[in-house]
Amino acid sequence: MCSRPGARLVLIVDDDLAIREALGDVLRDEGYEVLIAADGQDALDKLRQSGEAPCIILLDLMMPIMTGSQFYAEQQRDPSLRDIPVVVISADGNLRQKAQPFGGRYLAKPVKVDAVLNVVEQNCA
Repeated sequence: MCSRPGARLVLIVDDDLAIREALGDVLRDEGYEVLIAADGQDALDKLRQSGEAPCIILLDLMMPIMTGSQFYAEQQRDPSLRDIPVVVISADGNLRQKAQPFGGRYLAKPVKVDAVLNVVEQNCA
């Protein structure tokens, strides 16, 4: 069982409904709890309303309302959220460089299921 609150909770932030649903289904099948947001503002709202912090945030960069970069800047300003690890998930051709401000952790779309499960397991074990 999990040793800390949120140890099995994953937040997926992506404006693409199909991606949110597919990642959510894969993670639920592996026993994770999943919180889903359609953009950065939605993610911040859900994080602040949730009773527990996720063990990892899978974050798209290009979204309406609040981009991944804007979300991350807000996350870093909030002491209760800043320590949650973020992995950028994007189809951006310059992804390696764009992921640097986020700690350099990223997965390129289309993501491979094994890669997602590996990065989640590393952060949520």
